[in-house]
Amino acid sequence: MKVRWQVSLCKEPVNWPYVVWRAEHNRTVPLLENHLRRLDLLTLLPTEAAHYVQCWTVMSKVRSALEFRNLPEIMDALDRAGIAWFLVKGPDLALLHYPDPLLRPMTDLDIMVKPADAQRVQRLMFDLGYRHGIFDPSNGNWHPERKELDDETFRESYSLPVFVRIESVESPFPGPAVPRQLRYRHVKGYIDSAKKLHMPIFIDMHVNLSVGIDVEDIWSGVRLANGLGRILQVQSATGAVWFLSARLYHEAFLYNSLRLLMFGDLHAVLHKEMANISWAEVAAIGYKYEMRPALYFVLTQMKRICGIDIPSEFLELIRPDQTEVPLQHDWGDVLPKLLSIPTVNDLELA
Repeated sequence: MKVRWQVSLCKEPVNWPYVVWRAEHNRTVPLLENHLRRLDLLTLLPTEAAHYVQCWTVMSKVRSALEFRNLPEIMDALDRAGIAWFLVKGPDLALLHYPDPLLRPMTDLDIMVKPADAQRVQRLMFDLGYRHGIFDPSNGNWHPERKELDDETFRESYSLPVFVRIESVESPFPGPAVPRQLRYRHVKGYIDSAKKLHMPIFIDMHVNLSVGIDVEDIWSGVRLANGLGRILQVQSATGAVWFLSARLYHEAFLYNSLRLLMFGDLHAVLHKEMANISWAEVAAIGYKYEMRPALYFVLTQMKRICGIDIPSEFLELIRPDQTEVPLQHDWGDVLPKLLSIPTVNDLELA
């Protein structure tokens, strides 16, 4: 029934350039392409929009495949060096919670290490051929930068300077066929005259998830999982719930970063890991770091829209109290912001 509804909806007049624009800014283009292809609806798109969606999807999958190809070497090197680590954000979510990991775009690979190991990690990454610097997608040139770690590095930051290595593979498209804004912004890469694609692989080594979070809360419940044909160390399901909820909420209101992909990530974690989530720990984190509004509004909408059985007593426990002084980061419901819906509450003066 739902499939018939989706098909009939797509056959109505649709502003496809707008749909593609929204998908791009929500980083859901490969998912859009996958579902349109599954429903045999790709032919409904105008030629230019269909080509853009195809380029976006294929280039994103190439980048993800290269990232996953590089990941085992890094994990093995960290293990040999005796450096504790776990996967977080993109690689964790894509490998464990999506039916095809290449459907979830990744700008970089995110790996958590401990602050005390930061300098060792930097030397290890240099030994593997990664560098700090800037890649120019207009010509494929590399501009190295020197980044020294010191006592001030993590005062206002929670990750090492990004590590980059350039990978070169046969391009799925000739250079002129790939839109400029795609190569320059969303899936960076340079295609030379020999149809070689030169693509930077970004590795983000984190020492925290945000400034001011206690390290023991970040590492709480780190677990083992299967992926890439090996055992991985990944963020706990509980940690993923509070982190994704808080990140989605704060990035939407603070940075106008409207990423429905994060809402989908959270849904995927809840759908698969519900039995492994400690709601008491999520509530404790919410109170400790004043995340209650983020957790309440995001998870309430997740329950309402997606039918996820989030405990009512948990939601009541973290619900902001109208009679108290509002918390600093309480901006109300996040969904109208995510969907760009101009909402005015229907209130009357007594």
